[in-house]
Amino acid sequence: MNFKIRTLTKFIFVLGILLLLIQLCLFHKAKLLNEEDNIPVILWWTPFGSNDVTKTCGYYQCYFTYNRIYEHNSQLKAILFYGSNVQINDLPNWRSPLVQWGLMNEESPRNNPMFVHEKALNLFNYSSTFSRFSNVPLYSVDLPSKEELLGMKYFLSTKEKTNLIETENLAPLLYIQSDCNTATNRDSYILELMKYIKIDSYGLCINNARLDERLKSNYLDKLNSDEFLSFVAKYKFTLAFENAVCNDYITEKLWRPLVVGSVPIYYGSPTFKDWLPNNMSAISVLDFDKPKELADYLLRLLNNDMEYEKYLIHKIGKEEERLTNDQLLNVLNKIPAKEMHHFGYYVEDFECYVCKQIHNIQINNETSIITKKHYDCPLPIDLLSGNVNENNFWVSQWNLEKCVAKLLQHYVLNNLTIVIEQFHNETFLLYNKNDC
Repeated sequence: MNFKIRTLTKFIFVLGILLLLIQLCLFHKAKLLNEEDNIPVILWWTPFGSNDVTKTCGYYQCYFTYNRIYEHNSQLKAILFYGSNVQINDLPNWRSPLVQWGLMNEESPRNNPMFVHEKALNLFNYSSTFSRFSNVPLYSVDLPSKEELLGMKYFLSTKEKTNLIETENLAPLLYIQSDCNTATNRDSYILELMKYIKIDSYGLCINNARLDERLKSNYLDKLNSDEFLSFVAKYKFTLAFENAVCNDYITEKLWRPLVVGSVPIYYGSPTFKDWLPNNMSAISVLDFDKPKELADYLLRLLNNDMEYEKYLIHKIGKEEERLTNDQLLNVLNKIPAKEMHHFGYYVEDFECYVCKQIHNIQINNETSIITKKHYDCPLPIDLLSGNVNENNFWVSQWNLEKCVAKLLQHYVLNNLTIVIEQFHNETFLLYNKNDC
């Protein structure tokens, strides 16, 4: 028995030595690779884009990899992060001033709230976010093509919609939402609005209507199906309320009703009107002081087809008046239609942007730092009251993450090792002292 144990121990020891030698060889290989041919290395710290490939970006070349061994390569010039996957206890061991950091994040701050604070953003040199001020903006990922915005594939006339209200007992307003815990407490607003105008609510939140069985099963996977879009098109209005309020953070909640010809009643990005086909494409909740005022306005539109159809100019108007927003047209004309919804197109664009920048740094020695403009999400306001609700979980999270951002900046810039339990304790200490 003792002989077997000794033999097993020797085997484990030898295996350990072999693994160590393999790691050393890999380290040596990674250290040599790209050093001799002088190609800059860009490391995806949170694996997301290109891996183990040398890309040509204009006049420049860069080597992209997921392999963290390259953290120690002398040719490492940039580290890229995908925002939703960033973890404070899993960051590079050393923040070298010679290595640039890039952040890609198309998601709302609900996924990683620390990025709403400037001290966290300041750790990065380049960004690709939904903001128009980002180095590689992502606001057009969900943007429909010109053909989709103006097309009549799903469109029903006002007369047909009026008939459906009478024959199928449809409400004039559609609401379909299954995330019932939001920073703006949007469901309270919807409940108040329901007192004055009929709303069909099909999601898990404020559910008062049943989806057709063909749509009900895994409906989240069918939101862009012909069947679902035809269903939305039956309604004169669609309540389009975002999960988060950030400048330029606009999702399919706005675009879907625009595509099918249901007038969006929108709450979300304060800058959303900058991206509408024309001045009369959607109704802003913030243009009304109270839900009752909004309801009264909608009821007037329901009784006046000519006024209602002013919001459908992008579908039924004259050719020259359907799409008059130059800013939107510039974006639609800039991005190839086949790439419009292909996220990989934007990933490659960001990678090449960073590649070109690090080559330019070697020439001009100029660096940049991203700011709040690149991810601008103010403290959430309760939509119904118009005030900050300190009892709302997301408001508390916003405030707590301000402490996280401050502490993280201190740790990273001073190259301190993050012990997660200690970091959390220090965060709550700052929070309780109101010192963030």
